[in-house]
Amino acid sequence: MSERPEGEGVFNRLFNAAARARQELAARNDTTLLATTRRLFHRQVHRVRGGSVGRREKPTWQVKLFLLPGPDNGVLPPTKELEELDKLGLGKPVHESLEAGCTNSKIVLNWSLSDLNNFICQSYPRISLNLVGFELARTGKGRKIQKLQVSSVKELKTAVGKSRLYIVPRAFVLQVTSQSSAISQNLFLPLAAPAVDETSQVDSDQVASTSSAISMNSFSPLSNAPVQHETVPGAESTQAQVANQALREWRRIRAQQDQEYNTSLLADQEKEWRKLAYEACEDRRQKAIEARRQRMSACEEPSNGVVIKFKYPDGCINMRKFILSEPIQILFDFVGQDDIASEIFVVQDPTSSKSIESSSTGSIVDHGIKASSTLYVLWLSNQDVLENLSHQQNDGASTQPSVSESSLQPPLSEPSLQPPLSEPSLQPPLSEPSLQPPLSEPSLQPPLTLLSQPQEILTLYDEPSLQLSPVQEPIIILDEQDETVSQNQPPVSTHYPGGPVDEDEIDLQTILKKMVSRVDEGFCPISNQINVCRSNVLLCSLRAFKRRFFNPEAKLDVVFVDEADSAEGAVDDGGPTREYLRLLMKAVHQSNIFEGHERNRQLSLDTQALQTKLYMWVGKMIAVCVIHGGVGPHFFSQRLFHQICGIPTPQATVDEVGDHTFREQLLKIQEATTVREANSAIVEAADSLSIIGALRHVSSLEEKDTLVQSAADFFINGRLATALDQFAEGLKTLGLLEELRKNPALFYNMFVTEELPLQAKDLCTLFQVDFSVQGSNRRDRENMTICFWRDWLIDIEEGECSPVTIEKVLEFASGASTVPPLGFPHRPQIQFLHEGNRIFPEANTCALVLSLPLHSSYEAFKQYMMEGILQAPTFGRA
Repeated sequence: MSERPEGEGVFNRLFNAAARARQELAARNDTTLLATTRRLFHRQVHRVRGGSVGRREKPTWQVKLFLLPGPDNGVLPPTKELEELDKLGLGKPVHESLEAGCTNSKIVLNWSLSDLNNFICQSYPRISLNLVGFELARTGKGRKIQKLQVSSVKELKTAVGKSRLYIVPRAFVLQVTSQSSAISQNLFLPLAAPAVDETSQVDSDQVASTSSAISMNSFSPLSNAPVQHETVPGAESTQAQVANQALREWRRIRAQQDQEYNTSLLADQEKEWRKLAYEACEDRRQKAIEARRQRMSACEEPSNGVVIKFKYPDGCINMRKFILSEPIQILFDFVGQDDIASEIFVVQDPTSSKSIESSSTGSIVDHGIKASSTLYVLWLSNQDVLENLSHQQNDGASTQPSVSESSLQPPLSEPSLQPPLSEPSLQPPLSEPSLQPPLSEPSLQPPLTLLSQPQEILTLYDEPSLQLSPVQEPIIILDEQDETVSQNQPPVSTHYPGGPVDEDEIDLQTILKKMVSRVDEGFCPISNQINVCRSNVLLCSLRAFKRRFFNPEAKLDVVFVDEADSAEGAVDDGGPTREYLRLLMKAVHQSNIFEGHERNRQLSLDTQALQTKLYMWVGKMIAVCVIHGGVGPHFFSQRLFHQICGIPTPQATVDEVGDHTFREQLLKIQEATTVREANSAIVEAADSLSIIGALRHVSSLEEKDTLVQSAADFFINGRLATALDQFAEGLKTLGLLEELRKNPALFYNMFVTEELPLQAKDLCTLFQVDFSVQGSNRRDRENMTICFWRDWLIDIEEGECSPVTIEKVLEFASGASTVPPLGFPHRPQIQFLHEGNRIFPEANTCALVLSLPLHSSYEAFKQYMMEGILQAPTFGRA
């Protein structure tokens, strides 16, 4: 026993020398392992014998280690359970529990985390921690286990403090270790008592050498203790079981990662294929529109033809003269010149249940179109176009496309949108979307036609059929009021941008288009940037409008700023501008230059507003709102509207007097039945009457009535003359006042009449739904979500979801509370949020995209839709 310490010292020096030799050999290749080990070994001996002359010992950290049985321990087990863990090979390491007088583990503070990892693995020889993996933790209040995230041993010491250092394995090790509990603990006494004790006191070089495949067991013959665990079957089976359990856990995690990767890869491929298919359809659509325009440029309008009116989905109306014996393709070329026209579209007479597809042939009269007909135009989605073309091709139609549509080729068939059934990584991405369906697999998946789907599904998913039954008349119902108005107007002839416009044949859309054409959307100077704080929109707008180089004929750049004076992050590509113009008109409506009923406002007199020309600036703001965004006031009184338009107004009445005190004084004079009562009432109102120059003594009841009328006229008209002139000067912006005075009847509804509330069917037909591939699992969930969406809109219309209104839903999706007279730049779209963590609706007001969350029940959908809209005062994504 007396030779044991000397043998251990030799072993330590040899072990450390070999480790340092390996490190130096990794840095340079000009020496050998033997020479380097010999040189380092002699240096170690010299340092040990040098006594105080040698290098100081490295700083160490004495701490108690404790191994827990598994990863699910949120709270430290009771003391009795901790003692039982020691008996099963867990809890304290062997060098703490077996060596007399050694109660702590010594950890060198200069170790790296990998060195510490090796030390902990060797401290528990019965557990394969290097295979299972582990985390470090400490205990806090209430014996709660707190896992630690550190970058060095020194930082770990600071985080642990006076607590034990707990080792939390990533997998359960108790169930494996307990199988070997029948083996006496004495069997493991000679296993590592000397060896682990040495390990606890070796420096970082020794631990690093262990990670270099020099195992402690390889040096066990140098120790006097026999290594009995190598010959014990129970210990070997225990380690094997731990290794197998760790391997199974690793395989399970790897399989889960592979499955998630494949799912993500399939989703990306599906998205890429959909993108390619969309680009191909969009390219064909643009080519079809360009071909129609070229053909129409060579086709003159006949002077002796009959007028046919066309009403587009956005509410615009266009007209042209046709000869009924002409090919109907001329009519389709004229209709399909619109920028948002689809590759294939349909037109329908409201008196007929049959729609006419743009690929039809024959003459105009062959399809039942008569003189003075009004045809409703319906654009088809890309999906509908694909299905129609595939249906035509699979039917084997021998009829060749007409001249107007000769450039159209059948698009990608429906099977091309499906993900492949083979391994995703073996399927190369499509380099170029084919314009022809694959000929080798024509029967793998027959394309679905619109006529093959049930009628109720077509109505539910907003996929219009080519054949509309008499019951299905959504277009006619939605536009019934507009059609009634248009029938009372004189017929409108076709006009082209820049061409002459007949003032006798014009509508509101035509006037607005002409004024909008004066705005340069491609030019946005820095002076047109409007920094808006929602708490004071009018004041922020005044600062922008008063800039020296503010140009209302250029594009606006709106930046919303929150309470902390930081930008909300919405890039103005249309959505912020619509939101701003709506809020600006609301702020103008509530400004102090107007008075009267909320829906019957007239100008009020404010001397400060006169001095600062606020009336002029507000008039300019109203003009910008009308022309840039199609946002009308809808709160002017009929008298104010007639005053602006230069139309004679009727005599003022006492009820129109805005000042309550003066109105009561005039009513008392007016209701006097005798001259004495009238003069007495005049004396009471002497101060007010003297200011307006109407104070006088009356000698008859007729003079009394004349006095009251003159006072009311002056109060309503005379004293506001300067304010009205300033207001009219502002309305001259972009030529609005000129058009108002030329066509007052067309602007009456926009300025005076209250806005009609939106209905559920308006939003149902406004949005185009972006469905997934037909037959997919996603499509089933999307179909159910659209059912929830439409039921929710009906509940809102019936007042079941207060304070949410249909207008607020449209504001959330587009920034506008109503559909502009000229419509949106493009049709709004509905998409779906398939991610499980996105439970609230999202909107891109610039792209006009409303993203609906997917929920399993209508109650959950309704709750999160309401909360998302009510709690979204600013742009979430724009």
